[in-house]
Amino acid sequence: MKQYILYLLLFSFGILYPSNFSTDQFLANSTQNTTDRKLSDEEVQKRGLDILATEVIEKIDEIDLRKMARSAIFETSYGFRWKMINLHTGNIIIVKVNKDFKLISARNSKKSKIMNP
Repeated sequence: MKQYILYLLLFSFGILYPSNFSTDQFLANSTQNTTDRKLSDEEVQKRGLDILATEVIEKIDEIDLRKMARSAIFETSYGFRWKMINLHTGNIIIVKVNKDFKLISARNSKKSKIMNP
């Protein structure tokens, strides 16, 4: 009789434990939305973000588009961000925009502002 109770306890623990674990896992994933999500090239083209990014960059006087390369666009909680790298000098510019593609900040790698919105 003792063996049956032991098996019953182990069986019930095996059934209940994964459901509680998945609930905790779900709550942890839903509250942790601080990471940036890298957008695929297809998604960037489909949403037209590459054209909007180019328009934002053209407004910044210190960036010469012929010498710059753009990294992938990341979707963040406040909007979007990407890096621009000058291929001749190696200078890095981090551009942040809100969801409506209004410029929030453009900073170089030393964290100093290049352009105020």
